[in-house]
Amino acid sequence: MDQIHTRAIEALQPFIHLANANSATSPRFVANLITNATSNPHTYVFAELLETPTIQALRSSNTPEEFQGYLTLLEIFAWGTWQDYQSKHASSSS
Repeated sequence: MDQIHTRAIEALQPFIHLANANSATSPRFVANLITNATSNPHTYVFAELLETPTIQALRSSNTPEEFQGYLTLLEIFAWGTWQDYQSKHASSSS
């Protein structure tokens, strides 16, 4: 693993730790966790966070609609492109 990738994973570790260790796994907590991870200037890899059970819990049919978009946002940050983000954002603000 190269040094840049190692630093990227290290920057994501606090968020992964919170996702795995925190018992407060309400949709609001998870949404805030995603918001903080994606807005942190030092984090730019997200797949490891996306794979945690806490984040995947947003897929539940019991998740309030207002929080379901956060999972999509993290998926775009993990695997998507700027165009994906823009098209999703444009369709959700209409």
